[in-house]
Amino acid sequence: MPVFGGSGVTPTLKGGTTNEYTLAAGEVWYPNNQTNPSVPGQGTGKAGWFYPFLGRYSRVQLYDPITGIWRGIGDDGNTQKYIYGDGVIMRIANQTGCAVGAVVTTAGSGYTTAPTVTVSAGSSKWVAVLGPNVSSITVTYGGTNYTYPPIIVIDAPPPGGVQATAYSTLSSGAVSTITVQNAGAGYTAGAPNVYIVNDARENAALGATATAGSGATATAVLANGQTVCAVVCTDHGNPITSGTVPTLSFSSGSAAATVLMNWGITTYSITAAGAGYGNSTNVFATAAGPAATAAAANTAGNDIGSLLVRQRTAQLWVATNSTGGVSTIQIIDGGMYVGLPTFTLTSQTIPTTAANIALTVGGFTDTFVCQQW
Repeated sequence: MPVFGGSGVTPTLKGGTTNEYTLAAGEVWYPNNQTNPSVPGQGTGKAGWFYPFLGRYSRVQLYDPITGIWRGIGDDGNTQKYIYGDGVIMRIANQTGCAVGAVVTTAGSGYTTAPTVTVSAGSSKWVAVLGPNVSSITVTYGGTNYTYPPIIVIDAPPPGGVQATAYSTLSSGAVSTITVQNAGAGYTAGAPNVYIVNDARENAALGATATAGSGATATAVLANGQTVCAVVCTDHGNPITSGTVPTLSFSSGSAAATVLMNWGITTYSITAAGAGYGNSTNVFATAAGPAATAAAANTAGNDIGSLLVRQRTAQLWVATNSTGGVSTIQIIDGGMYVGLPTFTLTSQTIPTTAANIALTVGGFTDTFVCQQW
């Protein structure tokens, strides 16, 4: 890594024309690409280390070669990071307003090939992933002397599948059970290996125990072939501002899935101002996200979709008029929601007439700085 110092020595743009970029909702930028953000590997920039300071709504993402989707790295905007960009496997994305994942609500049955999945709005692209998946993990030997439940690592499926995950519990110093957290999908090459890895605190050298736990073994059990175990979004498409979650259609069978959005509150309209809320400092606006969509039994679970959006509550400030009615609402941060949020007004006084506020959701334009080192 270059070290800048000394008289007259300053960082350069490494051949780029700027270090500040603006992404409209749905746009992405590759860190080595100073000229054409839409085409990886093209432009005047070079692969190397980058220091991005993200905006409120942008996110650094890494391409997942197993599932074939883009995953966020760490937290979201308003943060500094240090990344290596080669214009292929890492990008900065503004996915606000767009569809990013889905939860399988009906797995269907009898599929010999994966059905084609189409979306009703937004032009996002989707892939259905069939089973089998990891339905359970059997502990074949519990081992001895474990102080902390060990970490469970499961082999990944072939490319295009979804990784299964699990966790362990102990009984009398031995691994007693391993619970599947995410059954995954696409384990077409046979049952994966299960590795039992000691918690870092288990190391006797750190003083955790006199003898570190060891010896536990387990095997994975596959099931749920010919069913849709996951639906993944390979391209988030264009922003949707209608407030209606798009629907997914399958070319065959009875499978169904619910789309997860990356929506923020963009505007509002006061359809009824109400009265008696008191002064502005006593009125609070909140917008709760929708309840989590339950995944169908024996599918990949909802974390394959919900983890793609790091949800946060919007920051809203309410001003009232002389009668205690709502006059304006300032959207400081539109938040991030996987579905349409529900708006609520509360105050320290009981209103005489309730206000009615309608929300509009969608995406945001976001600006970030990215300096190559």
